[in-house]
Amino acid sequence: MIPRNDHFWIGLAVSVFVTVVAYALFLQLGDYFSAGTGRSIVFRPRTLALLAICINVLPMNVFRRTYRTRSMKGLMVGVMILAVAWFVYYGQALLDG
Repeated sequence: MIPRNDHFWIGLAVSVFVTVVAYALFLQLGDYFSAGTGRSIVFRPRTLALLAICINVLPMNVFRRTYRTRSMKGLMVGVMILAVAWFVYYGQALLDG
C-alpha cells in the first residue's frame, strides 16, 4: 500500500525548504553567538550552505521509516541538485587551493 502524500514533488519541495530554512537558521545562530560573546564569530557561507544541505538526512530518515519511497527519491534528487549547485558555486575556490 502506498502511503498518502508519497509523491516525488513533495520530496523535492521538502529538500529545498529544509535547506533554505536551515541556512537561514545557521546565519541567525552565527549572529546570535557573535552578539553573545562580544567578538566577531564568522562562519564561511560555503560551510553553512554545506551544513544546510546535509541537514536533509533528517527528513530522509523520516521518509525511510514511513516507507515513502517516491518522496525519498524526490528528496535525493533535490539534495543532488543542491550539492551540484554548491560545488559549481564554491568549487573553483576549493580547487584553486
